[in-house]
Amino acid sequence: MTIFRIIIIGLLGAMMGVLHAKPFIPSQDDQVLEKLPLKLFQSTTSKKIQSLRRQLKTNPNDWPSVSQLAQYYIELSKTFADPRYMGYAQTILNPWLENSKPLAQALVLRAVIRQNAHDFSGAMMDLDQVLGVQSNHVQANLIKATIASVQGEYSLSIQHCRRLMRRSLILALVCQSTPASLSGNAEISYQMLHQIMLTETRLSKQQLVWAWTSFAEIAWRLGYFEAANLHFQTALQMEVQDYYLLRMYADFLLQQRRPVDVIRLISVDTQNDSLLLRLALAEKITRSKKLSDHVFLLNERFLLNRQRGSAFHKGDEARFHLYLLNQPQEALKLSQQNWRVQREPTDTYILLKSAIAAHDLKTIAEVKRWLTVHGTEDVLIEEILATQEGKNNEI
Repeated sequence: MTIFRIIIIGLLGAMMGVLHAKPFIPSQDDQVLEKLPLKLFQSTTSKKIQSLRRQLKTNPNDWPSVSQLAQYYIELSKTFADPRYMGYAQTILNPWLENSKPLAQALVLRAVIRQNAHDFSGAMMDLDQVLGVQSNHVQANLIKATIASVQGEYSLSIQHCRRLMRRSLILALVCQSTPASLSGNAEISYQMLHQIMLTETRLSKQQLVWAWTSFAEIAWRLGYFEAANLHFQTALQMEVQDYYLLRMYADFLLQQRRPVDVIRLISVDTQNDSLLLRLALAEKITRSKKLSDHVFLLNERFLLNRQRGSAFHKGDEARFHLYLLNQPQEALKLSQQNWRVQREPTDTYILLKSAIAAHDLKTIAEVKRWLTVHGTEDVLIEEILATQEGKNNEI
């Protein structure tokens, strides 16, 4: 029995009794940085951004306003898959990062920016600086755990999740459920989350979305498809704008051959490149007349991202080349580049599918060895490997 299993079994017993590019610098304060979509201008977020910018004109040394504005820009970048907003956040943070002893929150925000750009080593350096002073810093440990898990460093991820136990047992358990589930403990991680989600009422809405999404992903990997669908639906009912949730649920619906539901889910939001890709994949199945327009738009956006030097779309771009352009060799090249940086299940799926389509047996063998070493349990990967000789370009 692994140490993880021993710890989790003990914790579950207790829970049953009582019951996670160089920034552009404007030359003038009133220079227009970006014309945002009308919908965004009408939103509460837009009004808050404008208010914070006015406050900073009057008092540029107001850290709470700087921090809030940076977080809004970071969220906009994630929402519209546009790295320029990360640049704006970086610009207003820079003066606060030049101090000999930067504020912990400034370092954490820069770590988020670097994480988004796949500068994982830079993000880790910022987080290490924070944790060197505050070893139990919740956000720093969560981000470091996430990065480690994304890179396939599951033991390190669990280690940082456990540091959260002094602050929040529930956050620590939810945090380690994903890396544990990817390293030989999928079923026990699922049962752990099951106990948490049945009884937990102390998490915020954002944390509940994260927990239910993690719950759904583990169920999906175990082949509990009906349960996974219910968990995704529960996360959606929280009414929190979470693009990771939308992306993962769209992927689940595509795998379940439910393209019409994908179109219903995201057809009104084509600003985000990842969601637009999934919409196009659904339109390919339904033979939608809109497909050609969306393929053209995606091609333009991926080209623009390459010109910007952005690296965080390579997995999606590989999927675009494999399924929508029928270019397996280009898909393989992109998915290999992507897998060197991050190794989440979706990254593994597209690498395997691309390698199979391109008849690259060496890459397939490499991935098989990596999965065996980590004890990864995933019915989709098992299905992909079991049908190497079948149709390799189906979504």
